Amino acid sequence: MSSSHRGFDFKWFRDHLLKDILPNWVKNAVTKEGLFLPHLDRKWNPTGKDYGTLVSQSRLLYNFAKGYELTGEEKYLRAVELGARFLIQNFKDREYGGWFWSCNREGKVLDAHKSSYGHAFVIFGLSHAFRVTGDENLEDQAIEAWMIMNTRFRDEYGGFSWRMNRKFEEIEEIKSQNPIMHTFEALLALGDLDGLRHIHRDAEAIAEFVINRLLRKRDGILPELYTHDWKELPAERGGRIDIGHAFEWAYLLSSAVERGLPERYLSYADHLLKYGFRIGYDPKNGGIYSPATPDGEILERRKGWWEQCEAIRALMHFAVVRKKENLWGPLEKTLDFVKRFYIDSEFGGWYISIGEDSRGRNESKGDEWKVDYHVVGMCMEAIRLSSKLI
Repeated sequence: MSSSHRGFDFKWFRDHLLKDILPNWVKNAVTKEGLFLPHLDRKWNPTGKDYGTLVSQSRLLYNFAKGYELTGEEKYLRAVELGARFLIQNFKDREYGGWFWSCNREGKVLDAHKSSYGHAFVIFGLSHAFRVTGDENLEDQAIEAWMIMNTRFRDEYGGFSWRMNRKFEEIEEIKSQNPIMHTFEALLALGDLDGLRHIHRDAEAIAEFVINRLLRKRDGILPELYTHDWKELPAERGGRIDIGHAFEWAYLLSSAVERGLPERYLSYADHLLKYGFRIGYDPKNGGIYSPATPDGEILERRKGWWEQCEAIRALMHFAVVRKKENLWGPLEKTLDFVKRFYIDSEFGGWYISIGEDSRGRNESKGDEWKVDYHVVGMCMEAIRLSSKLI
């Protein structure tokens, strides 16, 4: 172990995950029907919003699967089994195929549109659910969800449509790299399953699309939004750079290389990390600002909760796996920022926002987007990396 990280507290991440984050979610979000209710107040009480989305349901499957892998506690396995069953019985469209966006506790569909972002998380969540349950139907459903994405969402340019109606007709002209990134993540998870290593070739094809078509040729930066034919959306139409996603892509590409995908992806991962750090890092107080204009100017002095998770995960990963010793200092400063401002010392968990730019702090612990999947991913990488340093 090098001297530069002897003082870094990897144990904190395991304790945070197993004593704070996962117990609160499994206790307060799981219903007897199997729908996970993501809307929780500061004290982790359900707020009465009786619905979940494809993303919240699938991300919590991942969270609880990791809880079971780490602890072997029955409550996590039971949550995975209940949640996967509810997902398949109620979110799946048996007439037109694919998966609905949202349902209530009784299984009534509230929003029937089809989202490539949501489908990516079905693949991801069910892949992890299969790992802990061994239920082959979950693996089959994950594979089927990828087939739907690869046919119904795939566009003529090699990317994916973002939002479609129930019949898979486009309802969104703008396109985003975000669903593509999470599809890449999902296919890495699906390809990790026994007998499905060939799926990593599909993930590789997605990486090639991003590298060859979406990265800007002049500076290697990845824009967030695009026109229908994958031209960068200009600033006057809302075009931007998402710094959190630069860190997320850097981690995912490096992680893919660990799995055997092309070594040359490391140069792109390194570039994404460097420009994310250059544009977004706050050297005075730690933490990551995001988003930025297409020209690389921070749009607002906002440090979102999930961006900090992705920055911490990427900085840890590159410090340990890629031996980038210069990252330990920013990593420690960013983690300290999170501990001081984002984590609720009284009731546990992370606030949704900390009130930047005179906006009031949102002390809630969960909503349909914040189910702490980013926190779990960060902590799981810390747990993995700590074993490499023993």
